[in-house]
Amino acid sequence: MKAETWVLGIEKLFEAFSCTEVQKVQLASFTLEDEARRWWMLTKTVHQGLTWDRFLELFYDKYFPQSMRDKKVTKFETLRQGNRTVVEYEAQFAELARFAPHMVYTDYKKARKFEGGLRTAILDQINVLKLPTYVNVLERAVIAEGNVVAQSRVSKWRGKRQNIQTSRGSVTPPSKKLNSGTSSPSASTRDSATICSDCGKRHRGICYRVTEACFKCGKTGHLVRECP
Repeated sequence: MKAETWVLGIEKLFEAFSCTEVQKVQLASFTLEDEARRWWMLTKTVHQGLTWDRFLELFYDKYFPQSMRDKKVTKFETLRQGNRTVVEYEAQFAELARFAPHMVYTDYKKARKFEGGLRTAILDQINVLKLPTYVNVLERAVIAEGNVVAQSRVSKWRGKRQNIQTSRGSVTPPSKKLNSGTSSPSASTRDSATICSDCGKRHRGICYRVTEACFKCGKTGHLVRECP
């Protein structure tokens, strides 16, 4: 991978400086150091007047052989998001995609390949849209990931709230529901106002600290001191 990074850096210089094929080799070889420099000193005595393409063939044979490049292609073919975030998945996708250009030679193919590796929870929100470009898929995937995280937080909060209510006996046993008829409104009010595990205070309903709502009016977008 260091060899590949070096090649990308050198080719970036070629974009800024106009060079002939031979000059490209001269510029690139000038930056080689240590063992790579010794390799070049031996190679140039055998291969005179190399073009840049031919130099790359020899260089890759030495430092990035075809067997290793084939492994990168296989890794790209089987790449999945897994436990990564969308941003982390996209970074590895971009790193490996250059080893398999035949799979992403159009923006549409690149979009479908990226989309196919997303986690199911995110993919379900993306594939129905049939987004045509890679940028569109990436943008929507980030949004969908945020939605999934938010839904997970709400589910955890509801589960925690239900556990607290159950432990404090706020849920009436089925036998009582059948025999007691209608319950007292005052008793129902007292039972529903439990100590919240998030804010530590006794209240009913959703905790405004979790939803980041105003403690005075229950609406979002402002604090108590700014409540209209």
